[in-house]
Amino acid sequence: MNSLDLHFVCVGPQRTGSTWLYQILAHHPALCFPEDVKETMFFDQYYEKGLSWYAAHFTHRNEEQLCGEIAPTYFDVDVVPTRLHQLNPECRIIINLRNPVFRTLSLYRHHLSKGRVSGSLEEAISQMPRIIDSGKYALHIPRWLDRFGAEQVKFVLLEEIESTPETVLKSVSNFLGVAEIALPIEENQRVNAATMPRFPWLAKAAAKLATGLRANRLHKVVEFGKALGLKQVYTGGEQQMPELTASDRFWLKSQYEADIVFVEKLLGRDLSTWRQED
Repeated sequence: MNSLDLHFVCVGPQRTGSTWLYQILAHHPALCFPEDVKETMFFDQYYEKGLSWYAAHFTHRNEEQLCGEIAPTYFDVDVVPTRLHQLNPECRIIINLRNPVFRTLSLYRHHLSKGRVSGSLEEAISQMPRIIDSGKYALHIPRWLDRFGAEQVKFVLLEEIESTPETVLKSVSNFLGVAEIALPIEENQRVNAATMPRFPWLAKAAAKLATGLRANRLHKVVEFGKALGLKQVYTGGEQQMPELTASDRFWLKSQYEADIVFVEKLLGRDLSTWRQED
């Protein structure tokens, strides 16, 4: 895999619309994504496996296609921009952004559904600080800009995906240098919603097993398990997903105010809606 093969990466962060983007772009004939899996996690978790392991995910590519990946866990890992830049300094980077308070709530719920954390938001953050740290836009974005420059980094707001998805797709297509892809009717909807696990311990074990299988490129085994409905065994509990308490909301707003100001200045736009209660 030479230095020009990886054309673009959507680096997240998590819970900002990356799954929606993947489900649509994966159908673009000019783009090639990793085979059998959305996220290889190569540049953050499996880098020691070497480029040959990573390149094996793209053996189905034809010569005209541009290789890329949707990888929302890359955003806040400090070594990833450097690793990506070493592979291809011309790689195009897509960063999805969202109201950081709501993103934190969504990520908290996501990890609850996987059995990775338990308890209140405060308890979950103590178990997994990344729930809040990965939303520190003012800390993480400069690393990407420093490595790749503003012309190679595109920002996509979740609010724009929800309000004007066709415009977002046109903009992303232009950024990648490929023909515009139309919005499939069935994709204009919410995806990747979290539900409380019926058995948290089983959800945690299943997530750990899936991670191990993917590390060994056994993605088809994971997908086969999903097709059999195994996920429904431990998900879909009757308990409702938690909402933010007033104190949680106030605390998160104070934690993220500097990040909102940073993004406002970076994009040159008013994001006062990110400060609203709902």
